[in-house]
Amino acid sequence: MRTDERFGLRSHRRIEVTWGDCDAASVVFYPRYYEWFDACTHVLLAGAGLSHHTIREKYGLLGTPLIQASAKFVSPATFGDVIDAESYISKIVDRGFTVSHRFCIGNRVVVEGEEVRVWAKATGDSSKPMRTVDPGPEIRAIIEGRYAF
Repeated sequence: MRTDERFGLRSHRRIEVTWGDCDAASVVFYPRYYEWFDACTHVLLAGAGLSHHTIREKYGLLGTPLIQASAKFVSPATFGDVIDAESYISKIVDRGFTVSHRFCIGNRVVVEGEEVRVWAKATGDSSKPMRTVDPGPEIRAIIEGRYAF
């Protein structure tokens, strides 16, 4: 297991808060953050050459199912705000990894969160359709930031 906030794989994304993202008080409805975490993870992986299609077609994996998600809400975001979303691989284990997210408006932290994901492969058994697997050395090198595209 490696835990290191200095892995090379990281991404930034701007999120413009729309009225549909907010509750009646004009504050971002909390499930949106989890949706944005998921989208940011896919942007992070795709930017490293590991789009969902590539993971399935080139590597024969089903994808990276989410097994745990958490968030610490620090300050509110409201309609019209622009969030700078930073995401990076913060932990790598044999069959999975953790993506850390930090969303800010300017210098103000809005939310910090993590997603724990695993690499999955189809089993061919309908009673247990997938299992976790080691992704192999090429994917490991990519997510550790040692392999550049």
